[in-house]
Order: sequence, then structure tokens, then C-alpha cells
Amino acid sequence: MKIALAQIDIVAQDTQANACAMLNAMEVARFQGVQVLFFPELCISGYLVGDAWERHDFLQECLQQGERIRDASGEMFVVFGNVGLDESKIGNDGRIRKFNAFYCAHQGEFLFNSAVNFEFWPKILLPNYREFEESRYFFDLRLLAVENDKLLSSYVEPLRIAMGNENIAFGVGICEDGWSADYGLSPYNILSQKGADIFVNLSCSPFSLGKLEKRVSVFGNHAQKYTKYFLYINGVGVQNNSKTIFGFDGRSSVFSECGKCIAEGAFFNSDLLTMEIFKNDANKLQLGVLSNHFQLPELSKVEQIYLGLCAILRETLKQWKINHVVIGLSGGIDSALSAVLFTHILGRDKVTAVNMPSRFNSQLTKNAAQLLAQNLRIAYAILPISESIHATEKELKNVVFENSSRSLYVNTLVCENIQARDRGGRILAAVAASLNGVFACNANKSETTVGYSTLYGDLAGFLCPLGDLWKEDVYALSRYFNTEIFKSEVIPAAIFEVKPSAELSENQDVMQNKGDPLCYPYHDALFKTWTEKWNRWTPYDVLKSYHEGTLAAQIGCELSIIDGLFKTHSEFIEDLERWWRNYVGMGAFKRVQAPPIVGLTARSYGNDHRECLGPFVFSQAYIELKLKLLQNSELIN
Repeated sequence: MKIALAQIDIVAQDTQANACAMLNAMEVARFQGVQVLFFPELCISGYLVGDAWERHDFLQECLQQGERIRDASGEMFVVFGNVGLDESKIGNDGRIRKFNAFYCAHQGEFLFNSAVNFEFWPKILLPNYREFEESRYFFDLRLLAVENDKLLSSYVEPLRIAMGNENIAFGVGICEDGWSADYGLSPYNILSQKGADIFVNLSCSPFSLGKLEKRVSVFGNHAQKYTKYFLYINGVGVQNNSKTIFGFDGRSSVFSECGKCIAEGAFFNSDLLTMEIFKNDANKLQLGVLSNHFQLPELSKVEQIYLGLCAILRETLKQWKINHVVIGLSGGIDSALSAVLFTHILGRDKVTAVNMPSRFNSQLTKNAAQLLAQNLRIAYAILPISESIHATEKELKNVVFENSSRSLYVNTLVCENIQARDRGGRILAAVAASLNGVFACNANKSETTVGYSTLYGDLAGFLCPLGDLWKEDVYALSRYFNTEIFKSEVIPAAIFEVKPSAELSENQDVMQNKGDPLCYPYHDALFKTWTEKWNRWTPYDVLKSYHEGTLAAQIGCELSIIDGLFKTHSEFIEDLERWWRNYVGMGAFKRVQAPPIVGLTARSYGNDHRECLGPFVFSQAYIELKLKLLQNSELIN
């Protein structure tokens, strides 16, 4: 029996385009003699479609396009993900009951799942964490079993396909059904007990750093535990949940009975993996990969960031029909990387860079910005802001309020924010509009975490491509572009060497080695514990680790860096509380107003990181530990 995994590009809510992509893949597979073809989860509808699941017409579109696939199936068995409806029942959302399900079409008909009396097989486990919230819309097989007072196992059945002398039972699960370690039950254990010969998982799994390795571990372990071949099929493309843009990386995989990955699909590209399965003389299932898809080489972290970020940005710009991007080019590393990314994706004729110096900008950074623009050969302009800033400050200082003796105190922070907003809200917005384009936000994850940015200023833009990259990742990707992509010093050395700085006041003079208040090697590591750890840390966890002398090792920061930053316990505590207050306070207010970001890490801001706006009270345990430390006022070193 020749089977194949069709890794296709899935566009959220575009059911017609998705069905066309499936029909095209079916023709290619049919030409190759494929008899059983598997597609990803929810490949008709798209996975991240928001509350489109609440629209009856959208549900009907999904079913109609599914019928197109059914009618075109011919002699091939076509297994694909789509929404399943039980219009006689109401779901937990008070609307028509919906299932995340898979169908099997053959000879113009859908195979019938007699275990549940549907023409589809419902998903068993529904994820409800990070960006996932399937239980908001879908009913699952566990709930159906409880509702009908049945054992779950009585509702779980393999997909049995007979062709010629072969009769194969495919144990098909949908995405989360394979990530069952925390659920107390394993769908694949039940499928194995029901006689499944080979496992299949239909996924639409968003990319994040580390997930490639995790998938290999999770699905390889299933294969090894049950000594069965395991076929993992994933979609590609870009989808979003309004605040976070997610990429779907494909990398469909085939695992041997001992858990070894023996073939993989393309990374962020459509693909077709073809293989043959048969039973030997001992009636034991054998599988041979026919297409040239040997296991791909491992990708380093920076390679994954490069490939993932470029693929996501390219597809996002295409979907949003954006053809011109304006960059505020300061001479710093963040804006440099933004300029490089958009030029790399769109081409030099569709990117415009603008340098907007004030009296605080050094000649070093101004020269670096201009040199980068020259190296990229992009349009570049210098628009000074000193006069407009002076005019604004003068107006504010001379303002007279009616019915009040109130006057305005334009302090240093106010002046800094005026500069940032003048650049973003006035110049970049106007330049972008004049070019029928958009302007990008250059903020990185380190700054976004603690609100080290200006609303309507440097936090403005149509999209924040670096919003899920820590400062260390920004530097690493920038170096990667120079060494591996350009193979020359396109990003000038001065941009790497200069101290990171907003250059908004004398206190941020890079020529005197002054700049941002963050020590990125330490603060990046610290902030990750607040945002990306599965069991996220609070100030108490940080202070406890610091008190025990294990902080450097636990967060992955050199001890010498921490010792160099803080000479006393009080200095450490003051810094910790300052940035935590910013993280849960003003930083949160800014994040909910920030542009959408490209999700790349284990926890991205946006709908992957739900905010709670309001006051934060330090725990009693933290206060007690803090007092204990402060009572010992001796120097740390």
C-alpha cells in the first residue's frame, strides 16, 4: 500500500484556497500511485481562525469544501482535518456542537465511524494553554463519552483501510492527542489496544524555538513505546490570533518502530512524503520511504530564528498585501536588523530608511545608519527633529490653562518621550503614508518586557518583527546575516560595538559609554524566568535563588556579571523590584497597545501571554526573605 503525507500551505479562513491546495496535492499523489493520502489538522478551515467558528456560514463553507475533497477522492483514500458538526446538539459555547475532527473520503463517499455514528473521527484531547483555546469552540470525545455514560475506549476506533490483500488499521490522532503526558490518558495507548498497525498524527502545530526537538522526542517515544511506525503530518504557512503572528513550519516526520526519525518534510515549505507499507511473511508491518526525504540536519537556534522569521514575515507581508516598509534607522542594532530583514524579504526598492537625529545623537551612530543604508542600497533620508522638538517644548512650557493656575513641568523624561513620538507618530507615519506603505516597530522582547519604550513613539508600527527576540538573539541574528547570508560586513562593526542606547538625553551619550539602563546579558536571562519558564518565576523565586547562591546557574548567566552589577543585597533587590514593577505595571499597559509581534519563543507576548492590568502586591514570603537579606548589610564581594 503506497501512502503519502501532504504538507500543504494552509491559509486561515480561506477554505476555497485550502481546498484547491489539497486538490493539487491529490493530483500529484495520484500521479505517483498513492493509495492513502493524509493531510494536516483543520486543513480546510485553518487552525487560528478566532471567532469565525461562531459564524454559521463559515461552518457551511468548511463542510462544502470538504465535500469537494470527498467528490474528488476517486480510488484514493483521502484523510484530512476539518470541523465536524452535530447539529442536533449544543456545544459548550451555546452554539451548534462542533468537533475538531478528521474525515476519510473514498470513491466519493465519507467512511462512517460506527463507534460514534458520525462521518468523522473527533479529536480526543483539546489543548487549552498558550495560544491554544480549543475548548472555547469544540466539544471533545471525552465529553461525548461522559454525556452518554460510556467508556472513552468504546468511542475510540482506528481507521481501517482495506485494499487488495492488505488490511491496515491506522491509529489516527489529531495533534494534542499525541501530547498526552499531562492528561492522565493516552489516545495512542487506546488505539494500540484496539489493534492499530501504524500510528498517524494530523497536526497544525505552530513553530517555536525548541519545538522541533520536542516533537522528535514526543512522537519518537510513542513509536518506541508501542513498537509501531509513527507518521507525523504538519501544515505550513502563517496564521494569527490578532496579537501574535505564528508560523507553521511543516517538518512532517516518519519514525521507525524503535523511535528513530527516518524521514522529514521541508521546513516552512509545502512537501509530499511518499512511502510504502506492507506486511512481511511473518505478518509484521514494514515501511519504506520512497521519496528522497532523509532526516534533515539539525538546525542551530540562530538558523531556526533566521529561517522561521524570514518565512513568517514573507508570508505575512504577502497576505496583508504590504509592498513597502519604512524603517526608522537610528544606527542601533535593532533598527539595523529590521532594515536588513525587510530588505532581504521585499528587495531594496521596497524599503525606505529614515534617520531622525536630535542634538543627542552621536556622529558615530548617524554614520553607522548611513553606511548600513549604503550597503543595503536602500533609499535613505535624514530628517532632523531638533527644531520640532524645541517648538513642542516651548509650547508646553508657555501653555496657559483656563480656570486654573496649573503649569507644566517638562522634565527630562517628558522631553525623551516627545522625541520618540515625534519620530514615530509624526515623521515615520507621514513618510509611510506618502509612499503608500507602512512603518515597522523595532522594539525587541527585552524592552517590551519592562516597557522600556514610548507609546505612540518607538512602540508604534504595523508589526513588531523583533518583538519575540531577546537582545542577545538580535545580536546573534545580525551576526548571522553578516557571516552566513551576506558573507560581508553589511551591518557595520560600529553597530555591534556601540553601547545600546536610545540617545534621548545626555545621560544616554554613547560617546561616554552611557546608554540603556538594562544589562542585557543579565536582564535577558532574568526576564526569561518571568515569561518563558513553564512554571514562571516571581520575585520570590528570584530572591530565593539569589539567597541560596544558585541564581547564576539557574538562569544561565555568568556569576561574574551578577557580582559586577550589584555590590550589596539592597542594590540587587532594588533592581529586581524596579523591573518587576515595570513588567507587571506600565509594561503591561504598553504591551496591550503594542503592534502584533512575530511569535518565535516558548511564550510570546500577545494572546500567548495573557495580561492582567492592575496593581501587584509582593507576597508575604518575598517580604520576609527580603527583610532577612537586608538585615545583613555586608558587601556581597
